[in-house]
Amino acid sequence: MWNRKKICKYIKIFIILGIFIFTYGLGHILIDIYDNKGKFEPVKYVIVLGAGIEGNRPKDSLKYRLEEAILYWKIYPKTIFIVSGGIGKNKKYSESYVMKNYLEKNGIPSSNILEENKSKSTIENLKYSMKLFPKNEKVGIITNDFHMYRTKYFANKLNIEVFPIYAKTPPLKIISNYTRESLAIIYYKLKEKLFRK
Repeated sequence: MWNRKKICKYIKIFIILGIFIFTYGLGHILIDIYDNKGKFEPVKYVIVLGAGIEGNRPKDSLKYRLEEAILYWKIYPKTIFIVSGGIGKNKKYSESYVMKNYLEKNGIPSSNILEENKSKSTIENLKYSMKLFPKNEKVGIITNDFHMYRTKYFANKLNIEVFPIYAKTPPLKIISNYTRESLAIIYYKLKEKLFRK
């Protein structure tokens, strides 16, 4: 027979378990950022992962990624950038088109930019971009810091050796992005353990 005391007990257990699981996912993200953010080394190819666009302009998360690409190019001007992102629902332009235009307007020559315009997700970004650089080539990846841990997780699954280049997360999106990403990490970790062959 359920009573109020027993219900409260299970609610507390559920809350504590939820906090533990969330902290586990968030911890992986924060440790990765602490250990790797801010490091630079030259690589020939750098994949810039797509994110939201508004018309023909990048939203803040994507703009931060593109600004990081511009900074990297100023240090290593021979870099070839692979801008990766397809056409979203009810969108006129592909993310890659908007990204390429933004980079060109900020000085990066079109000869230094390759487009991957079919992908709809992070893992597709990587899968389709793999076709644009030589096999076994170490490549840079630019994405927001909250998103890098999961990106590297997918890259490892695809046997891509990556050098992570961390862009900032928009201040107003920090809580929502880190929360969502922490839960996504838990999902993929559990999926891996439950369906491991």
